[in-house]
Amino acid sequence: MKRRYFLISALAGAFGLAALRYAFGSDQGAIAKVVFKKLSYLKLDPAGVRQFAHDLARTHAISDARLRLTDALGPLYTLPALSSDNRLDNAIRHGEDRITTLYLLSTDFFKNGADESREVKYLSLYDALVACSNPFARPVIPPTSA
Repeated sequence: MKRRYFLISALAGAFGLAALRYAFGSDQGAIAKVVFKKLSYLKLDPAGVRQFAHDLARTHAISDARLRLTDALGPLYTLPALSSDNRLDNAIRHGEDRITTLYLLSTDFFKNGADESREVKYLSLYDALVACSNPFARPVIPPTSA
């Protein structure tokens, strides 16, 4: 076999594998990868992260194609990011920030005073339109009259 045919068949195999990973990628897997990567310094409840990924994927708030691509990249995505400033990197970082912000607002992290030593538990998907869902809200205690 000639070297050219070997290289062409290897390239075709790599593209085929990438297409299969993309076709069978899931939104939930990508969301969970993002949360675990960006919040690696916190103690996260794995079952809560999976439930959050399931709830967020049902809303279709983030592009399915972008999430599938993230899940298809798999091990390459979880590697430490190189410091680059280009449009693709900025788009990926923007999507990551949206997911992690929504995850933190959906957990007890802020209700527990942003304590990084405690395990972060998922409560329910944050919705700004629902009353009393603001994790920063504190009850007003009226002053006592003496």
